[in-house]
Amino acid sequence: MAYSQPTPGFDRLRQELDRWFEAARIAGERTLDAVGLASDTRPLPPATDIIETETDIHVHVDLPGVGADGVELALSGQVLTLKAIRIPSPLLTEDSAVHLRERITTTFERTLPIPAQVDPDSVRAVVRDGVLHVTMKKVHTSASRQIPIQRSGESDSPAAL
Repeated sequence: MAYSQPTPGFDRLRQELDRWFEAARIAGERTLDAVGLASDTRPLPPATDIIETETDIHVHVDLPGVGADGVELALSGQVLTLKAIRIPSPLLTEDSAVHLRERITTTFERTLPIPAQVDPDSVRAVVRDGVLHVTMKKVHTSASRQIPIQRSGESDSPAAL
């Protein structure tokens, strides 16, 4: 029985549609945030780029006002999970007079599928200039090959396998 493999064109179309829906969702949420209609407790999905090179996967995530101590990052299989919080200024006390406050305490959250297998021990992350930079080494699997099927009695007995 022959099993059909998904065509590369179909996979590419699915990925492109997923990207469009995610972009529309993020744009809609940011629009609601801009006009003050979004929930204060809902985490924002940060703007993200995933770039694949021959040897690495690079993830760049915009996290304005977030330091390294405000970021949680986890890799499970081929899924990268990010949680971050922008904490309020220490100057905001009961004694301070606030004349304008647009930089609210915000949480960011995003789950990202990674497009290739990566070595979990190779993951490196740094926050620099409001951007989280994550680098992961790709795991190169050997190319597929045909496996010859031996006839009974030509080699080891089935019990030895």
